[in-house]
Amino acid sequence: MDIKIVPYTIDPSCDCSPEAVGSDKNLHIGKAHTPITYWGVFLNESRVSTTSSRELAEKTKAWMENWLVSPQ
Repeated sequence: MDIKIVPYTIDPSCDCSPEAVGSDKNLHIGKAHTPITYWGVFLNESRVSTTSSRELAEKTKAWMENWLVSPQ
């Protein structure tokens, strides 16, 4: 079984009012709506878990590896 940790990014949408955005929407998005990076844990190419940090993803992967080799 192949367990991988892969980062992926989600770009949040902007539905702010024109007053909040101002004259430069790209600048506003860059400051107020930066992309969010998550860490996916994949088992045989299927995502089985998502975490907010690489450290949590590493812990999840280690737990999965131990669980897969332990007698059920």
